[in-house]
Amino acid sequence: MQLLSEIRNRQSVIVFQERDVEQEKIDLLIEAARWAPSCFNKQEWNYVLVSKKDETRASFEDALSFGNGWAKSAPYLVAVSANPEQACKINNIPYYAYDLGLSVMSLVIEAEHQGLRVHQMAGYDEKRVKAALNIPASQRVVVIFALGYEGDVEKMKDKITEKIKKKITKARTRKDPQENFFFGKVHGLVA
Repeated sequence: MQLLSEIRNRQSVIVFQERDVEQEKIDLLIEAARWAPSCFNKQEWNYVLVSKKDETRASFEDALSFGNGWAKSAPYLVAVSANPEQACKINNIPYYAYDLGLSVMSLVIEAEHQGLRVHQMAGYDEKRVKAALNIPASQRVVVIFALGYEGDVEKMKDKITEKIKKKITKARTRKDPQENFFFGKVHGLVA
């Protein structure tokens, strides 16, 4: 058995081509996100896709943290939000964030399948993102991401800091399964 290549080869790149993303591919990404599972099928996620042509792009870019300035080169920046008050209220768990994450992961896998790359980010000022994109106060912006075709990092090496160079050239790794996956009961976790 083989793992899906879209999962195995997924990467969060920091260099994007200038090339725009075809509308057909955007439509497929939206469909992938729409069909994600959600608690009681509430689908409590909202995506705001902002291209370089949109008048809100500059103010959205201004809401990024300094370390995420590389994302400005992506053809699309996307903010994903949900209303915590409209989500499932079971076990005091923020299911809106879980459901939104499932939706984003469905989009990410489809993006990989379409030859696109997605880089998700936590580095942004939520209030400024909301103001830039007219997102209501009742919503929480859970994640933003850059979307587009992967660019040639070799062309950018002289513009990239040493810290980022090390990060993008480092082999992609994951923890050993026994550190996160247990059968029967949890063992070895520190309380």
